[in-house]
Amino acid sequence: MKDVILDNLVLTAVPTSVVDVIWNDVSRVLRRSVLTADGRFDLNDVRDGIKSGIYGLWVVMEDDKVVAALTTRVVVYPQCKSLAMDWIGGSRMREWLPQAQKVMTKFAKENGCTELEGYGRKGWDRWLRAYGWKPHYIAYKMEIS
Repeated sequence: MKDVILDNLVLTAVPTSVVDVIWNDVSRVLRRSVLTADGRFDLNDVRDGIKSGIYGLWVVMEDDKVVAALTTRVVVYPQCKSLAMDWIGGSRMREWLPQAQKVMTKFAKENGCTELEGYGRKGWDRWLRAYGWKPHYIAYKMEIS
């Protein structure tokens, strides 16, 4: 699946067979996102999850450069299925988000999902509200020593 976002940006799903080839560029844009997991995940865990099929990998490319990347996975709940976007990173979101929203919605429907869910910083609210996203909950964490 390959979708042209603008004349110079392309959003495409990455086959698992080429993850290692593109991983250095992908890890560069996902690094900050994965760091928000506070040590529960690292970049190797994300790569292993992609290669094993837990996550799907999507990249926004400009020529041969990775501008942004995101992972998806289908979550099966007792009453519905959801397309989750766990790791998102990169730049130029204003340019690629409108088309990515359409592509992710279409992909979710093709996989029997009735909703999209995503995880990110509170600051993402300003971008996502324009597409109908609403905050669902706030997660709190306490480490036990």
